[in-house]
Amino acid sequence: MKQALRIGFLPLTDCAVLVAALERGFFEKHGLQVTLHREVSWANIRDRVAFGELDAAHMLAPMPLAATLGIDGLGIPMQAAFSLGLNGSAITLASSLMQAIREHFPQELCTTPMRAHGLKRLLSAQTPRKLVFGCVYPFSQHHYLLQAWLQDAGLVLGQDVEIRVIPPQQMVESLAQGQIDGYCAGEPWNQQAVSRGIGHVAVTSYDLWNNGPEKVLGVTQAWAEANPKTHQALLCALLEAAQWLDNAHNRLRIAELLARPEYLDVPLSLVQPPLLGRYRYAPDEPERLLPDFNVFTRYAANFPWHSHGTYFLAQMHATGQLPTLPADPATLLAKVYRTDLYRVAAETLSLPYPTVDYLPAQQCMAPWVLRAASQPMAMGNNYVALQCLTSPMHTTKPE
Repeated sequence: MKQALRIGFLPLTDCAVLVAALERGFFEKHGLQVTLHREVSWANIRDRVAFGELDAAHMLAPMPLAATLGIDGLGIPMQAAFSLGLNGSAITLASSLMQAIREHFPQELCTTPMRAHGLKRLLSAQTPRKLVFGCVYPFSQHHYLLQAWLQDAGLVLGQDVEIRVIPPQQMVESLAQGQIDGYCAGEPWNQQAVSRGIGHVAVTSYDLWNNGPEKVLGVTQAWAEANPKTHQALLCALLEAAQWLDNAHNRLRIAELLARPEYLDVPLSLVQPPLLGRYRYAPDEPERLLPDFNVFTRYAANFPWHSHGTYFLAQMHATGQLPTLPADPATLLAKVYRTDLYRVAAETLSLPYPTVDYLPAQQCMAPWVLRAASQPMAMGNNYVALQCLTSPMHTTKPE
């Protein structure tokens, strides 16, 4: 079994499972000697995993699917058998833009969640110009949520709005320099813009899709096939780390670890509150309670749902990234999102796991119980706020 592993991550709060696995000894417990490597962009992570410089990495949930489809520029098949959590990102607007909406169209700030109609009306009322938004990577939940939020208000991509790919840790400075009007990224980069007084959070990813997908552990298909025992040990270590993280008493400790220079390198005050369920949308507003802003294992958060993969395929097609949908999506998703490997790891640790690959519940606005599981599992809301988002829930396999 291969024991020495190099795992990449980006400086985002949702790399917490990897950091906890290393710092709390879960990797070591399962016979692994892991070094974590902080990377500069999602494209860099894709390349280094694809060419074997990294064994595995923190990845955006659609990345392994895009790689396997061959639409990411490299076309090296990848897979994910573990989700690193749910929620955790937000759309932030420049404070000047939010102030203009507040002054001229305050009624547009009264919806929950906030919609982009104020931006649309502002563009219509002022000298026409194109808004510029930052997005972390084309094949990302951030991209799909941002597009849906803008299009919900009638904003036309390419005409009213330009979307530029910017690494998450560069978003705040790009906003400060006036290069972009807003962005969609993970934490702590929204809270940093708010703390500097240059940004207002319009909506979080949880506001738009309660408990939606975010990141996964990605590996190449070739690596997984060559190292099955190592892969299982890795999954077991991460499952234990995720369990540790969703214990409320451990959130304070992980916040302290994440703030360190080798990980996020930001003040603890930016990392800790969201992890404890307290979220600040604007510099002049009190914190709001958002207990599920970061979910690391609750609600079957670590399971690589095929229903999420079906949603990603639909979004890739709707946004023009994938001209033609695959003829056999069920087989494709089974190769990419390895629910079979997840179940083996969960069984090894005597943890509950879903026995179906597709979420059986649609648009739940309250907690519910998943009974199609090795034992009943408590699940959270999964309400999707925007009609223009393709419904992510599927009760049966896609035809």
